[in-house]
Amino acid sequence: MKYKAFLSYSHSQDTDLGTSLEKALEKFAKPTFKRRALEIFRDANDLSAAADLGEKIRTGLEESEYFICMACEKYAQSKWCAREAEWWRDHKSIDTFLIVLTQGEILWDESTNDFDWNVTTAIPKVLSGAFNGEPFYVDFRNLGPKEKLTLENPEFKNRVVLLAATLHGKSIGDMVGEAVKQHKRTVRLRNAAISVLSILLVAVIIALFYAVSQKNRALLSSYLANAQAQFTEDPTRSLRLAEYAWNFAQENDFPTAEAGELITKVFYSGFGFYQEQTDDMPDFESMENSAPRVARTPFESRVLQLTDSILNTVPKDNYLSNQSDLYIDSENKSAILAVSSNAVGFTQLYFIETADFYINRVHVQLPGFVGFTGYIQDIDISNDGTYTVLGSANGKTAVLDNAFYRSNPDKNRFKDRAILMAEEGYPVRGISFLNDDDLIGVASFGSTYKNGYREDLPQTTYYFKTAAFPYIELRNDDSEQGNSSLDSFYYITPDDPQNNDPFTWFHFAQSLHSKDGAVIAQFPDAEGVKLESVESPDGNYLASYKAVFNKHSEQLIALDLDFIDNPGVAICFSTDSKYFKVSYLDGLERIFPLDPQTILKRINKVEIMGNIAHLSPADKTRFLIED
Repeated sequence: MKYKAFLSYSHSQDTDLGTSLEKALEKFAKPTFKRRALEIFRDANDLSAAADLGEKIRTGLEESEYFICMACEKYAQSKWCAREAEWWRDHKSIDTFLIVLTQGEILWDESTNDFDWNVTTAIPKVLSGAFNGEPFYVDFRNLGPKEKLTLENPEFKNRVVLLAATLHGKSIGDMVGEAVKQHKRTVRLRNAAISVLSILLVAVIIALFYAVSQKNRALLSSYLANAQAQFTEDPTRSLRLAEYAWNFAQENDFPTAEAGELITKVFYSGFGFYQEQTDDMPDFESMENSAPRVARTPFESRVLQLTDSILNTVPKDNYLSNQSDLYIDSENKSAILAVSSNAVGFTQLYFIETADFYINRVHVQLPGFVGFTGYIQDIDISNDGTYTVLGSANGKTAVLDNAFYRSNPDKNRFKDRAILMAEEGYPVRGISFLNDDDLIGVASFGSTYKNGYREDLPQTTYYFKTAAFPYIELRNDDSEQGNSSLDSFYYITPDDPQNNDPFTWFHFAQSLHSKDGAVIAQFPDAEGVKLESVESPDGNYLASYKAVFNKHSEQLIALDLDFIDNPGVAICFSTDSKYFKVSYLDGLERIFPLDPQTILKRINKVEIMGNIAHLSPADKTRFLIED
């Protein structure tokens, strides 16, 4: 026979045990120079789609000397298992039918010389009357998880011996003695070989390990240096390089602190990260100006008159045209006008309110968005009026939160959501909100000189997710879950239900929950910002009104709160030091994950950050990255 035994089992119940039993029987008392002590047939494929046993199964049954039935309730209920048992009953000796009980019950009824089918649940009824007397079975129930199903586990081994003795045609004592003898012989041969080769092998391994380790350390340094170098050139590429460096360090058991801190710096840098471009990206080829707005209501007519009046007062540059965009909320009778003039040197936001058409003007002054290279080339306001984007000549695009600028124009309330930068840094020629404000499209053109004339290069388009903010931001919105995050994946609750005043409880002890209710982080009472630094519980971080630092006082996250000794703003670390929180008295909170693994999960969570672009094949070649 080709096989010593055919292993018949329920795939849905005993795959792990069946696999372990097969390996154990093949390994037990194995001669030193043989692959297996004996051959076991075990079909690892699900037979549920078969119309019959199939050629493979029939061949296995015909060429097997014993049949091992792994009895359980699911085996008894399976028509495929029953067909295998029935075939053996009809074509082979029932004396070679071995039973392994894995779950359920088996009871023999002496009065009927058959199984008591009122109690027996683990045997298919096709075996009714098949045995001349009570069959012997080995009880493999309650052996624990698959990690314990090895010959190292005495309970498992003792039961395997009972089967192995039958299959080898030996007594249990002889079987155990043979296993011990074969083991000793193998150990002697192994030790002899090790004695001869150990010195040379160790020397080679040490040399190889050292060479590989030195090479990998050099690669890690290169990845970190390149990530740092790309930080101000292409933040998206910098982020992915830092991510790769962290994973590389972890895989090679190198320190991950430097890579983790670099991920933190890039992620919270204030830069946005462009998206992986796919075939379903919206068309963003045309950069033509939209048609003039036509007033449909008296309110819109009045807004357009005011807009014209405002635009006439904005100084014109001699060489560069002014840029503007207008948003009108007719239902709530409010409007936003964004105007940029290089002659003035900065952008202005005009908030037109219903009451007597009151106009609140706010100056927007951003580093890198002034002067000739930073002049604004296009402006767009989102369809819902939430954000304004400014595209400049130096390739940067600023995302502004209109509500923050309107309510707190002179205070840093995280008004500037992100600075979007593309790879080449070419001048922005057009920007637009797309896909119902979910995306921001940025089109840019490079230039080259040929024969003394400047020639535009083909247009490059990048897409950014509008609200892809790295921090977790929460506001008091009176939702059913308390205060939910902007991305809707988290909510926060006070630990003391008595502190439920939305204008004060953000400063007290809180718990951050995922949307399914699991506690993510716990925060103690926050401390008012002051000149002295606040230390995290584990001592690895420091925080002040200026920034979050590592324990060596190197800056990780810029804050610039400008609220020294002001009770309206407070900061604290979570009790496990994995999160940092900034809270305002009016109910705004930002929570910064600090653990690199948590940050990496957020980076790659499409629902929050979108599908951030990965390193291109050219990047991988350039930076010596292997897939």
